[in-house]
Amino acid sequence: MQRLLLCLMAAMTLVMMPANAADLDLSAYKGKVVYLDFWASWCTPCRLSFPWLNELQRSNETRGLVVIAVNVDHDKALADEFLKRFAPQFKVVYDPSGDIARKYGVREMPTSFVIDRSGHVRFTHAGFFPNQTSAYSAHIEELLHEQFR
Repeated sequence: MQRLLLCLMAAMTLVMMPANAADLDLSAYKGKVVYLDFWASWCTPCRLSFPWLNELQRSNETRGLVVIAVNVDHDKALADEFLKRFAPQFKVVYDPSGDIARKYGVREMPTSFVIDRSGHVRFTHAGFFPNQTSAYSAHIEELLHEQFR
């Protein structure tokens, strides 16, 4: 039992360990639905979105959903403080140069892209509004029900 607990703790640590932008390869997630979220430590709506993203990952992981959060802070210490406070249970990538954000045309924080199992962006969510989480969830559900082509 103790060994299982240690393995589970190690797995959680791996999920929460931030990676660099160069480590993000979305082709590795073909066959999965990806919720790609761009955020910054100074972003007030991001503070609201992280608990929802944790629940989203937890409740849909076995169904093929992967949540990836891309941080665009220039100061990694600010991002680290945010992460300590909100304890994400999903992959976090640092993008201090904004290269990934530019690639996706991100203009506001947070901005999220819902990517289908074939790697195509199907939905974009600009901002985070708690009263719209059912619409966000409907987009994800639609893609989770689609078959990989």
